[in-house]
Amino acid sequence: METEKNTLRETVDRGESLVPLYSYSQNWNNFTLYLHWHNEFEIIYVEKGSIIYTIDTVSTKVSEGQAIIINSGQLHSAHTINGESSLHHALLFDLNFLNSSINDPCQNNYINPLLNGDFRFPLVIDENYIWGKKVIEEVKEILDICSEKQFGWDIGIKASLYKILSVIARENKFIVNKISSAPSLNYKISIIKNTINYIQNKYTEKMYIEDLAKEVNMNPQYFCRFFKANTGKTIVDFINQYRIEQATKLLKNGDKKISDICIEVGFDNFSYFIKKFKEYENMTPNQYKKQLLNVT
Repeated sequence: METEKNTLRETVDRGESLVPLYSYSQNWNNFTLYLHWHNEFEIIYVEKGSIIYTIDTVSTKVSEGQAIIINSGQLHSAHTINGESSLHHALLFDLNFLNSSINDPCQNNYINPLLNGDFRFPLVIDENYIWGKKVIEEVKEILDICSEKQFGWDIGIKASLYKILSVIARENKFIVNKISSAPSLNYKISIIKNTINYIQNKYTEKMYIEDLAKEVNMNPQYFCRFFKANTGKTIVDFINQYRIEQATKLLKNGDKKISDICIEVGFDNFSYFIKKFKEYENMTPNQYKKQLLNVT
């Protein structure tokens, strides 16, 4: 996963399809997905195992037979539980794909409110409920359509997305944004985004807690407690993980020496860099590099 400079917005390659929908399946084992956001809505169906998703600072466990919906612009991360493996399937789609050229009731009552943020999709979908099973069946249908791409596949995707909207609307499961609770939540998200944007800009340099706290106008001690409480990670851990993530990209995209990569991503101690790389990637940088060569 990559993010645009100066923002957490994800810039993963969506492919070259004219249909604004991207699907993928992933096996995770002792894996952490870093904080990011994207303009697309995302539906993730967990086929095996369980995953903890943190969306706008709130953590939710998504288990086998459940799906989670991430609304456009929501800050989110995820991790597996106690090193257990999991298998999930995901759809990212631009809701504008369902836009109508005329302001019909579907556009006015559902599409526009979702695009404007007045409505949000429900968080967890469970196939043990009849309506949840119907939604997940449509998700599976889209995944099948994407894998086969037979003539008319684009119409099939649009039909299934409309069916998902229909089921959620019929069951009155759309969430109406509550203005009263928005300021506090928006404040937290703003602080976290500003902090991580600062880290993205400065990760190659020496960073101090005092500078990070000053950036968001907080007392250093309170800032550390705030960040841990709302992300589940200490600020030092987050900085180290981000630096290691950048190191993996450099290992994938070039022939730089590991010692040079260590300095380039902001570590000033090679032994500490090796230790942290192994902690987050379960292997040394050299083993990671050899694994890449074996794959290619």
